[in-house]
This record gives sequence, structure tokens and C-alpha cells, in this order.
Amino acid sequence: MYLLKVFHTRSRFFYTALLLLGIINSVTYSFLLLFVNKTISGEPIPLFPEYDWAIFSGLLLISIVSTKIFQSYIVKLTQDILYDYELNLLEKLRVTAYFDFQKLGSQRVYTAINDVRVLSIAPEVLVIIINSVVVILCALAYMCWVSPLGGLAMIGIMIGVLAFYVLRNNRIRKDINKVRDLQDSYYKYLQDLLNGFKEIKMSITRNNTLFGKFLKVNRITAKSLGKRAAMQYLDNELIGRYSWYIALGLVIFVLPRITEIGAAEVVPFIVVVLYLMGPLSALVGIVTHINNIHIAVDRIEKLEKDIRAGENIRLLDSSSHVLDKHFKSLRFEQIVFEYFDENQNKTFKLGPIDLEITGGETIFITGGNGSGKSTFVNLLTGLYTISDGAIYFNEHRISEDTFAEYSNQFSAIFTNNYLFEENYNAFDIQEENGELMEYVQMMKLQEILQINKEQGNISTALSKGQGKRLAMIYALMENRELIVLDEWAAEQDPVFRAYFYEVILARLKAMGKTVIAVTHDDHYFHHCDRLLKFDYGKISHDTKINLATKSQISAMPR
Repeated sequence: MYLLKVFHTRSRFFYTALLLLGIINSVTYSFLLLFVNKTISGEPIPLFPEYDWAIFSGLLLISIVSTKIFQSYIVKLTQDILYDYELNLLEKLRVTAYFDFQKLGSQRVYTAINDVRVLSIAPEVLVIIINSVVVILCALAYMCWVSPLGGLAMIGIMIGVLAFYVLRNNRIRKDINKVRDLQDSYYKYLQDLLNGFKEIKMSITRNNTLFGKFLKVNRITAKSLGKRAAMQYLDNELIGRYSWYIALGLVIFVLPRITEIGAAEVVPFIVVVLYLMGPLSALVGIVTHINNIHIAVDRIEKLEKDIRAGENIRLLDSSSHVLDKHFKSLRFEQIVFEYFDENQNKTFKLGPIDLEITGGETIFITGGNGSGKSTFVNLLTGLYTISDGAIYFNEHRISEDTFAEYSNQFSAIFTNNYLFEENYNAFDIQEENGELMEYVQMMKLQEILQINKEQGNISTALSKGQGKRLAMIYALMENRELIVLDEWAAEQDPVFRAYFYEVILARLKAMGKTVIAVTHDDHYFHHCDRLLKFDYGKISHDTKINLATKSQISAMPR
């Protein structure tokens, strides 16, 4: 069973504890069953009949205490499992290559986190299973002891009901899996609604299509499958419950006629059948939870498998540094990157590219949509790994072992840059920090930014352009020599855009920064040292900028 596998992987003593509980409960329940039947029949118990009440109380106490101890053990074990599953998932996720993360999709991660929480019901489910199975086995053994034929008949009925359950449960599980797939899609559509709310509000067609053909259809399909699964669960519960009334009828009316069993033996059978209704109903009631746990474990393991496939980036060990932090040169030799679709058909190729960047340069990158600019930026910053070729940083060839350290040499602000509300970089965020305030003034945000001393962060309630400026402040505080800007100036007003090209870039150069900026502001191209133009995945122009080449820039196709 999946639960047993999950628990055993976390504790080597699990099966020992499980066996002890099973033995204690089987002995306890057997004696309790014997007590009940002997009392109803008016017969004394075989051992110490004068202390029957004390023995009964003692057995009951033993069962309660053993179940309590085991359940406490399972509860603690479950919390450890939840912690391990969630942290291991996040640990694997944070070392996953960005390209592979893009293929996973954030909605699968959200669903997996929800799946982890499903495991919190595991202790209750497991204890119910153990106690119910022990009671059923003891009761069947007692029936076979009273009347072998009657006991075998009960076993036959139980096997038949179990086979029916297994067949129907497989169908139910397929429906539940489809519902979980729909949940993944639902999160995706929900992200589109929330993240693109302005765009949704600007188009009646887009608004109606997203809601009517995606969100609503998704929820209607999920509702239909959910109803069908719920009705199948209900049918199972009714069949499981009333099959034992049928068994009770067989004991009362049929068993005495086909065997020589007398009324004195029928009574214990009736008591046992009634006694079994409790644990059987409990088992039927947790089938839904068992299915959910099974599906959750399967989906978590599948996600972890997909994540492991992308674990090709090692996190940088802060105690070991191979690359020289002082940037001198970066060289690309015949680098290639290829995109493939789900059917492994090549959809885009970047390269081969030969390029050398020296320290202190200001390089602009331009090109049309689909020319390869964004892919190149992702390769440049180490978000993508090259398919072929070589990268040399300060003449040191970048390998898998140094890839994370290489990526750590860059401060990057992307087009869809995300501003963190928390101070994850552990910057010294306070007005007394002279370096911070210098950058704030450079970005002309001294009258706008709200610094929270207690939390050590800056409010991110800013316009897009102001948010990009705050991102620049953070990038400068990282104190890295390589700065990559992906259409950073596009969000700025004309005055500040001119200030960026004419003043800020010059100050960055004076600070020893190497700036690689993707831009379409052709009338500011003369402020860079080199201009790279991408076409069809290759560098079509690599122009050094000086007074003599300004006219060439104006004549370049755009």
C-alpha cells in the first residue's frame, strides 16, 4: 500500500511498530469478542470468570493505550513527512534549470504543494485501516471456529464485495486523476485572469472567451467528473453497508437450514456480523481519502521526477570560488542553443555565435521580435545552458561545476522583472546607509521610496518605471561588475530615459561596470561602445561605436 511505502521510507521502525499494534489489537479484539458472546450466551469465560469485568476493562485499556501510542507516533511521523516532502520539493525546485522550470509551469508546483497537505490525513486513515482489518480478521476467524461452513460463506461474501470495490475504485481513481489535471489547467487560467486583469478588462472578447470557454468549461467538466466520482462512492458505500444486512439475513434464515447449526450458535454469528458493520463502514468511509493520498503521492513523485531531470545547475558553495570576481573578459566560441517542442521537433536555433566582451564595455543589443535577443540574454546570464560551444570567463572555461558561480557574476533586470517585497539579499536598508541613498538619488527616487526600518525593506507599491529604477538600485547594491538590462528604459518617461542614456550609463562606466543592454532606442545608440544586431538567431552586425560610425548606425536596417 502507498501509505506503508511513504511511512517506511521515513522510519525504519515503522513496520515493527505496525506489527506490535497488530498483535496487541488482534489479541485484544479476539478476547473482547469472546467476552461479548460468552456473556450473551450466559456462559462464563474460560479464565478467571470471577474477574471478568476487570479483564474486560484491562483489555479495553490496553487497546486504547496501544492505539494512542501508535497514533501519536504516526502523527509525529506524518509531520516529518510533510516537512520533508515540502522542503525536498522546494530544494529540488531551486536548483532546477530555468529552462526546465519554464516547461514545468508554476501551476504544477502549486498543485503539488496542495498534494503534500493531503498527506496530513494519513495518520487517521492508517489507524482506521489497521484497527478495522484486525477486527475483521479476528471476527472471521471466530466465525470459522463456531461454524467452518458459515465462516467460509462470510469470507466468500467479503471477497466478492472486495472485488467489486476494487474494480469500481479503479474507475473512480481515473476520474479523480482527470479532476486533478483540470485543477492544473484551472490554476493556469486563474493566473491569466489575475496577472492579465488589465488586458482582460480592455477586451470584451478576451474577457468572455477566458471565462466562457476556459474557466467555466474547466469548472463544469470538473464538476461533472466530481459528481460522477461522488455518486460512485455513494453506490459503493450503500452496497458495502447493505451487503452485511444481506449477510445478516443469510445467517438468520439460510444458515440454519443448510447446516446443523443451532440457535445457540446463530446468536454469536449475528453478534459478530453486527460487530463487523462498524469497522467495515469505517473502511468504506476512508476509500476517498485513500484514493486522494494515492493520487497525491503519485503526482508528487512525478513532479519530483520531472524536476530531477532538470537538476543540471549546482548551487554555489559560498566557501569555494574558482572564478576571479574582477571581470576582464567574456568569450563565446561557437555557442549554440536549440529549442525543441514536445515531439522533439526543432522550433528555433540560436547560433553559432562567436563573441568577446571586455571589462568596462557598454554594449547595446537590438533586433526584431523572434531574432534571438531574449534567448541570448538567457544564455549570457546562465539561465539557459548552451547546447554546443564553449564559454570562457576571464579565460576560464565554464563547466557544469562552475556554471552557478558564472551566473552569479551578473546582476540582471529583465523585461518582466519581479520585485521582491522581502529583503532576500540581506541589504542594509536604512537611510543611514550612504551607498543606498546615493543610488536612490541617482535614480531620482528620494521623494518616492518608503523605507521600512523595522522590516528592513522598501515598499514595492510603485509604477512600472519606478519599479525598474528600484530594481537598478538593488542591482548596484549587489556590487557585481556585469549588469544586464533587458529593455530597462522602455518603462521610463522621455525625460528620465534621456537621463539614463546620457548620465546613468556614463556613471556606471565610471564605476567600472560592464553593461549589456537590450534596447530599441536607436536615437541613443551613440551612447554605447558596441552595437550588436540579431537576426534569425545570429549576430548580423557587431559595430564599434565612434564618431566615424555614427552615420553607419543611422543607415543600419531596423
